[in-house]
Amino acid sequence: MNAEAYLKYNWIWILIAIYVVLKLTKKLWLPLIKGSLGEATVSGILGFLDKDNYKVIHNVMIPSESGTTQVDHVIVSCFGIFVIEVKNYKGWILGSENGAKWTQSIYGHKNQFMNPIHQNFGHVKAIEALLEENGLSDIPIIPIVTFPGDATIKIDFKKSIVVKWGDLNNAIKEHSENAVVSKDQMNRLADLFQKANIDSKENRESHVKSIHEKTKAEKRSIEEGICPKCGGNLIKKNGKYGDFYGCSNYPKCRYTKKI
Repeated sequence: MNAEAYLKYNWIWILIAIYVVLKLTKKLWLPLIKGSLGEATVSGILGFLDKDNYKVIHNVMIPSESGTTQVDHVIVSCFGIFVIEVKNYKGWILGSENGAKWTQSIYGHKNQFMNPIHQNFGHVKAIEALLEENGLSDIPIIPIVTFPGDATIKIDFKKSIVVKWGDLNNAIKEHSENAVVSKDQMNRLADLFQKANIDSKENRESHVKSIHEKTKAEKRSIEEGICPKCGGNLIKKNGKYGDFYGCSNYPKCRYTKKI
């Protein structure tokens, strides 16, 4: 092989390596970038709330039973505590209120993600524990999930609050009729969340690692035909949106996994 052919051969492999790195980088960082943009947009929207009655705390990481839980936005108000889970998914959002997974359908592609209502429930439980530790267990907590305006949510909700970003402040105000928290309590609660926030680079990396490990464990359980939520058997079923695995302990366990 002459020098010119050798250089040409090496450049082909270099270009392939660059392509692979770019693909992996996009796969790893794009969801994080999209999530950060969504949280930043919602932060701006929440900034229009009356600051005398609502104190907004962003990116709150607090201890939980599984280690830590990261809450996008916590709003301390005279009317209770609002726990906001932000999703930056466009297109059609399919699933059920109680299903373990939802599906994003956009441009002919489908992508599954954890039911954000369940995700936010974990945040609520961690906040409940924090309040109980500080003798404030009687404070009402209102969880809300929010999607961008160009998402079409094809899900019926009976109990949960799921709204578009543009409707978020109105949804908060709809649950702000009766003041149940004094101004002094509100300031104390805001201070409590600020002090309890253990957000740092190290804790954030540990939190992400914990999520990855949990995802791997769930995948192993599914491969073995075991429900990762309760340990029951997974049964293949057919539903409105195609085949899926459901738990044999239904209705006590409502875990589902799209096939």
